[in-house]
Order: sequence, then structure tokens, then C-alpha cells
Amino acid sequence: MKRALPGTETVKAAIDTVLAEAAARGRRPTVTAIERLLDIPHATFHRRYADLIDVHFRPRIPALARPATPTEPSGSDVRTEANLSRLRKGNTDLRRTLALYEEAIRQLAIENDALRSGGTVLPLPSRSTPAPPGPS
Repeated sequence: MKRALPGTETVKAAIDTVLAEAAARGRRPTVTAIERLLDIPHATFHRRYADLIDVHFRPRIPALARPATPTEPSGSDVRTEANLSRLRKGNTDLRRTLALYEEAIRQLAIENDALRSGGTVLPLPSRSTPAPPGPS
């Protein structure tokens, strides 16, 4: 048995309640808080009340306070940036290694297929080995 969904005025009252509670606690109001207050699943709430979210809720969300002047990076910010830089370099190295392995696997798969089908295998020069001189 399906339960009845609340009416527009009930949802507006819930939105007002969530906005007031968030302002009192110094937090940002969320649609999830409205859904919990009304005990409505997320998909159902968005399907039925999307217009109320756009018209009655979002325009009333206070803007985030931004610092007036940029702050100097603290010691932990510098360490965080250094750590991120190290991780990015590691990811780049791993991507290069992965590309090499993919190429090796591709070549082995071609050789395996040729051997199983009775064909002849021509060794391909690797990137690090120069190609043998050919007829000029």
C-alpha cells in the first residue's frame, strides 16, 4: 500500500523549518534534511517536488561566507601541496608503466594467435632496440 505524499504547503513548511534550523546552527541547509524531515525517499522527493526546490528552497539558501583577503599558506597547506605533487608524479609514472605493459601484452597476444593458427612469427623490434638495416 502506498502512503500519501504531503501537499505543497506541508513541503513548504518543512523547507522553512530546515532553513530556520540551519540558520540557528550556523550550517548550510540541504535537500536531504527536508527529505528526512518528511520521510520521503530522495528520488520521489525530486520527482514530485523539483519545482519547490528550485523556487522555494534554493533562492533562500544563504551565500557562503568567503574570506575577504587571501591567507598565506600554513605549514600543513605546504605539506599537502607537496604530497599532492608527489602523488601526481607517481600517478604519471604508473600510467607510463601501464602503457608499456599494455603494449607488451598486445604483442604477446598477436604472437600467441599467430603460433596457434600455424602462422610464422616475425619478431618486431622493440622501441629501445634499433631496427636492423634494410635494403637501401
